[in-house]
Amino acid sequence: MPLKAILLDADGVLWRGREVIAEAPAFIRRAQAAGLRCLLVSNNAGPNREAYSEKCRRLDLALAPPDIYSVNHLAGPFMAEHYPDRRVLVIGSNMLVAEMAAHTNVTDAGAWLAERGVDQRAATPDDLRLLEQAEFDVVLIGIDVTVSYIKLCLACVLVQRGALLIGANPDYSFPFAGGVVLPGNGSIVSLVAAVSGVEPLYLGKPTLHLLTQIQQETGLSPAELIMVGDRPETDYVFAQRAGMFCYMVKTGVTPAGEMPQDSADVKVLLTLNEVAGELGI
Repeated sequence: MPLKAILLDADGVLWRGREVIAEAPAFIRRAQAAGLRCLLVSNNAGPNREAYSEKCRRLDLALAPPDIYSVNHLAGPFMAEHYPDRRVLVIGSNMLVAEMAAHTNVTDAGAWLAERGVDQRAATPDDLRLLEQAEFDVVLIGIDVTVSYIKLCLACVLVQRGALLIGANPDYSFPFAGGVVLPGNGSIVSLVAAVSGVEPLYLGKPTLHLLTQIQQETGLSPAELIMVGDRPETDYVFAQRAGMFCYMVKTGVTPAGEMPQDSADVKVLLTLNEVAGELGI
């Protein structure tokens, strides 16, 4: 089947932190001029579609809200379909809580703690005993820039008492300006999982839940898609599992020595300019 759309990872492919990757705006314009739809496919559960679209506008990336597919957009419908009527505690952004609340029964961890006077201060033994009052069936962790020790304790208590642990994504880090990386959601999920002795489930890449949502909302099949990413453990594995060809670019956090070898289903290139050349756009 002919190629109809390009799936683009965000951090490390389109931008690094607040800085656009130089080749990205022109790549998207060239692809669209050639009749190819560009879809942003991100593991980040923090921003909603409107926030992503606003960032794209500021960075001169011609992507509108319907072109944005992230775990923020996925989490609510996924929980409603697979875990209906479950009580879900969310450690994540306000945008994630709001998006999920439109689809399922969710409680923000920070709000639950604040109602009991346990937030934004050092936890005491009495505070920790309050955690035994919590009754939730699922703990879902997305990126939370206000994560605290008491929130982590709450998650660990619930998971050890039988709650299902779901992570937005397994990414341990994400690229930032100046060549440094910052802690990602996977580092938080892994902490709770290790303390609690469980294996978490994940919504984002490399699982195929985002692809399923794309197929349902656009009608596109994997045979009509290619993936462009920067992380082998998420982007390339995602493409492999879906049966899509994958271009890997070296503008993200992955050292050159950890990139896959070129093969029938993947090719490693320096930048999006080289991807455009491969596609003839």
